[in-house]
Amino acid sequence: MKVKKYIGDNIQDTIFKVKVDLGSDAIILDTRKFTKGGFLGFFGQEKVEVLAGLEEPRKAEENTQKEINHLKEMIQDLSNNVNEKKVKEETPEVLTTFQQYLRLQNVREENVKAIIDDLSEDSNLDENNLKLKSKNHLEDLLGEPVPIKAAEETQVITFVGPTGVGKTTTIAKIAAEFAIKEGKKVHLITADTYRIAAVQQLRTYSDIINIPLKVVYDGDEFKKAVKECRKEADLILVDTPGRNWKNKWELGQLNEFTKDSLVDEIHLMVSLNMSSRDLEFAVDNFSRLKPDKMILTKLDETSTYGDVINISQKYDMPFSYITFGQDVPEDIDKANSEILYNYLMGDFNE
Repeated sequence: MKVKKYIGDNIQDTIFKVKVDLGSDAIILDTRKFTKGGFLGFFGQEKVEVLAGLEEPRKAEENTQKEINHLKEMIQDLSNNVNEKKVKEETPEVLTTFQQYLRLQNVREENVKAIIDDLSEDSNLDENNLKLKSKNHLEDLLGEPVPIKAAEETQVITFVGPTGVGKTTTIAKIAAEFAIKEGKKVHLITADTYRIAAVQQLRTYSDIINIPLKVVYDGDEFKKAVKECRKEADLILVDTPGRNWKNKWELGQLNEFTKDSLVDEIHLMVSLNMSSRDLEFAVDNFSRLKPDKMILTKLDETSTYGDVINISQKYDMPFSYITFGQDVPEDIDKANSEILYNYLMGDFNE
């Protein structure tokens, strides 16, 4: 990583210097204030120092990881084929095609077995009512959505998640929903100062929607910002830095933005275009922040949706929203079980 130090009169000017020199992909490593000049500690001028860096691409590591993931998928396919042969004779004929489709959608084998076992207990199941009965059963497994609800008192909602899941865009969609469609006073707070481009992106959205935005750099500034926003806002939406779910130290940095004393709800955001293994590892690690609900993003960037079943069965965390594109505010919806069912079983029902 290329690392450089920048000094300016205030944080905004110094960050601008970083952007001009290193570009929008620069990473803010540290910030501090200090006094320059003066006499015996008096009459000095306050300055801001920013330590920033620029990551270099690591194509070789990326290619190696892709090969590892491909190998894992091949092993999983072989395992599925073996399991399929074992249970083929046990599965009622009316359910065999349905069972195969669930596997193609990457529903975990234990969940496939549980679903088939439950449906097999229905003595009246036949080809004519299979779609209806399987639809009712899968929707029950997915559960009803639990979206954000503006209450009489100001609600503070923090969003966390891995890098690259579309967190900032999703927050803008939710902000537009409440500010424009429901007429609520929405304020935005971003602590995502790790990448300069993230702040600029959310500022652009806040200008378009015409809602206030505050930028904070640490827990003390966050606490102060929440206190100020509570005076006017019905709803405060907090954007946090995307974090590497494999790095416990990075995840620990999010604790100051998820404290119960400041935050009413935490929504964990994960992308369905992640591999099943990575997705579950990410949820496992982010669970230490005690998220209340889950948002599924990028449904438009995958062709398999079995993880909606896998996640719903493994974690006690209801879905709140789903997103399926970049358009703000259109490409978002409440995580309705019928919508998720249609994504999962769309090809099967055609």
